[in-house]
Amino acid sequence: MNIWKAQKKPIVMGMRLDDHEDLLLQSTMSLAKKLQSSVELVHCFESAIDYSSAGNVLPKATRQGPTMVNPWSEDRAQASLQALAHASDPSIESHVHVERGDPAENLSQIAQDVGAGLIVCGMREQPKPWALKGLSTALSLAFYAPVPVLILPLRMAIDFHQPVSILIADSLGGEGWQILESGLNLARYLDCEAVYHSHVLKAQPWDIQATVNDMAETRTQGRLSWDIDLTPESLQTTLLQKINEELFYRFHNTSCGKDLLHRYHQVAAIGDIHTEFNRMIDQGTKLVIMGRHQFFSNKRLNLDHIPYQAMMEQKAGLLVIPS
Repeated sequence: MNIWKAQKKPIVMGMRLDDHEDLLLQSTMSLAKKLQSSVELVHCFESAIDYSSAGNVLPKATRQGPTMVNPWSEDRAQASLQALAHASDPSIESHVHVERGDPAENLSQIAQDVGAGLIVCGMREQPKPWALKGLSTALSLAFYAPVPVLILPLRMAIDFHQPVSILIADSLGGEGWQILESGLNLARYLDCEAVYHSHVLKAQPWDIQATVNDMAETRTQGRLSWDIDLTPESLQTTLLQKINEELFYRFHNTSCGKDLLHRYHQVAAIGDIHTEFNRMIDQGTKLVIMGRHQFFSNKRLNLDHIPYQAMMEQKAGLLVIPS
């Protein structure tokens, strides 16, 4: 099992060079200093030409309107990136890259080239009702980047030198072990204030009632003891107890669990995953850590399994760790 460790590895950060990235850069530099990492600042501008699978050269279509000419020359973009890095924290080693082409592909390639431990990018707020207008760079990277991707809010800086609370979403499957171990390792290195270890069983009241009805039928057939209390309330209590037992077992069988025991909290829940995540974030969590499987199901984006609303409201960062 490959446990992710980001300490002393370069951080690749994507920047659009607009007026909304000051806090994003501040958060990234704070994390880099805490992890003793260098920073690779990357600006990408997309080509107006695309290539089809048949090898044909085609103008790149866009739903937002005509293709905009990138206003940044390469020299000017490099100078701007260098100035931003120096102004943020001159003590942090930094390098700049100006690339042409798809931002997600370029960021992934640079991450591989420099042996990065992390890619950082921002998630821009969208007006209500929230809707994806094409797959953003951040979500694309979360899908296929070769290293973990940290999606940070643009309207809120996270000071990683101050104690922060993190939430580790555990699938209770094989990937969950890796995410938990990696997340706890990061929490220990960041000296986090609190670690919330969570699993949400996706079930609605009617799902619970249907299960109770099935169990009652099984009992009538003589295949289940009559001593078992069959009510929705008792079933939910039993399910939450079993989830908590598994969370407890997994935490105490990690390599660094004992170091974080006094900061550790189990959070078992039953209901809508999206709602439960947002509720936990509303209680003060600044960073959510989860695996790639919760982002995508059968290679399709699943916003119900991630704190998308909280991301759009710029309440917390999201770290997606590939298995």
